[in-house]
Amino acid sequence: MRLSHAIPAAVLLATAVPGQNAPSAPPQEPASNPDVDLTELSLEQLMEVPVEVSSRQSQSLARTAAAVFVLNEPEIRRSGLRSVPELLRLVPGLIIAQDVPGAYGFSSRLGEYGFSGMLVLIDGQRLYNTLLRREYWQAIDLPVEIIERIEVVRGPGGARWGDKATQGVINIVTRRAKNVAGARISGVVGTEERLIGSFRWGDSLGDATDFYLWGKLAQRDGGAPNTSGDRWDNNAIGMRVDTELDAGVALTVDGMYHDSFLGDSYEVDPGFSSLNMIKGGHLKSRLRVDHDEHSWTEWRVGVDGYDQDIRDFRDNVPDFTLRFREELFDTMLQHSRRLGSDLQLTVGTVLRHLTVESFRVFSGRAAEYNETRGDVFAALDWDLDPHLRLTLGGNLGYQDGDTGSGVDSQPDLRLAWTPSSDFTLWTAFSANREPDRKVEDSGLLVRRPSPNLLAYELGLRKRFGESVFLQLDGFAYHVDRQTSGFDTDPGTGATLYLSDGRTNAFGGEASIAWNPIDNVRVTAFLATTEANSRNQDPAEFFTIEEQVPRLRGGMTVGWEPVPGLELDSNLLYTQRRAGIPTWWRLDLRLGWRANEATSIDLVGQNLTDPRHQEYYYQEQAERGVYLMVTHRF
Repeated sequence: MRLSHAIPAAVLLATAVPGQNAPSAPPQEPASNPDVDLTELSLEQLMEVPVEVSSRQSQSLARTAAAVFVLNEPEIRRSGLRSVPELLRLVPGLIIAQDVPGAYGFSSRLGEYGFSGMLVLIDGQRLYNTLLRREYWQAIDLPVEIIERIEVVRGPGGARWGDKATQGVINIVTRRAKNVAGARISGVVGTEERLIGSFRWGDSLGDATDFYLWGKLAQRDGGAPNTSGDRWDNNAIGMRVDTELDAGVALTVDGMYHDSFLGDSYEVDPGFSSLNMIKGGHLKSRLRVDHDEHSWTEWRVGVDGYDQDIRDFRDNVPDFTLRFREELFDTMLQHSRRLGSDLQLTVGTVLRHLTVESFRVFSGRAAEYNETRGDVFAALDWDLDPHLRLTLGGNLGYQDGDTGSGVDSQPDLRLAWTPSSDFTLWTAFSANREPDRKVEDSGLLVRRPSPNLLAYELGLRKRFGESVFLQLDGFAYHVDRQTSGFDTDPGTGATLYLSDGRTNAFGGEASIAWNPIDNVRVTAFLATTEANSRNQDPAEFFTIEEQVPRLRGGMTVGWEPVPGLELDSNLLYTQRRAGIPTWWRLDLRLGWRANEATSIDLVGQNLTDPRHQEYYYQEQAERGVYLMVTHRF
């Protein structure tokens, strides 16, 4: 294996900024066999792999001025991790913690409480826009085999994606239908990954249309404590169709249906457990028209919804039941065109409507929440000279009705300097103003302010020959309007949210990729956040310095001693935070391609401890092992 073949795309791409003005049209995706390892492509081809997460349009990762990381297909496959939230543990700087089975706390640099966190997209469209501002991962349990890459931007993304992107954006990119041909099945049996079966089948309908179908059944243990209801089950089926309607006109339609179950139990007196059942799905489409090399228009429409039934039990007696329904309609229209030889303008508008219905069975109370939001966004890319690109962008949003919060704005400015093909220096300034939320209190809707964030970022990427790549990303944040206390309205008795809290935070992420010898790859990262909060009572609120681990780190090592035999390891570390002990995690994988059609994986996970706590509740992740067999037809 050549040295350049083994360096992960996440670091190679970042160094590939051309030394002359490049066209702003999205680069071509490299054609590939469905199971071709991307590391087999040449370095030049890897540099052209497009990403969308930082700018709402496909472009080479090398041309972005942001802390962007791409987890590519071979890294996903060789990690041994079988779900999206577990895969996100490999992204430098993210904080991923298992809460209860199928539910994870996740954030970037500032933690979760009081912030809108990270926006999660599938193929560039948001799904499951819950009022809880978190993702039900058990309902988005895609088969790993249909994921082409996971794009992550750490740092504010509101200037491109609107609300709920304060700490960054995660975009799960599924495989294009033309790259999926034939059938593939896989089966997993283990202690924590108890039983997982998935299939994928793709074919063509004529010269212009390709499709694939997929399905997945999964039963997972929920970790400690081990009780009868402590598990995560999911059944899902989906499809994707890509068709060329005319020259330069492409349509993509995809959808999925899921039926999932989440159960958790707590060791409290008296005993308490909760069951969470979700059924739903989504259907989304994307129509793209390429007018010429530098001009294109795109229209996206998506609908999704689910029904949720939450049943809580104390000493095995149900004492409260909540039925919950959410429906989301989302449409986006954007256009990009060249203005002169050095300017590219992209503009767009987004309209979303969210309906949430809840019914509390025992109290007989029902409620309905409706929210309509509109956004307009724009970005101007200006090549000041062959090595310097300035990007001015922003998003203006409005939420309507009694539960809305009026206008919010999220501008940013980004600058990238690329004096040579192996060196990039970038900086950015962002101002994120999330919409306030309305919460019910004493029968009234009360405004709960959201914090403001001013973010300064600076990054450097440097490749040393063909063996080492270094990436440094730093940030300095100022946060104000944080919730700092409560008062009572003397007229209505409703709670008033005081918002005098302020925090200054700084830190960053360092990652390195190293190929010491042929057939060996090593990647490592460290991330840190330092913070100083004021006007907040630590006895009443989690401050940023308490809830964010000061130090996080990870390392992966991959070795292919002989063709067809792979040895991989993941080592992860998270420092103590908010009473959660420091934890280490070691995963080991042995992969063997028995023949051209069949491969076998043996994976051990969480090998350092029998169990460890990751989140604020008493659930703990446990040691596990599984065996997976994959066969291609």
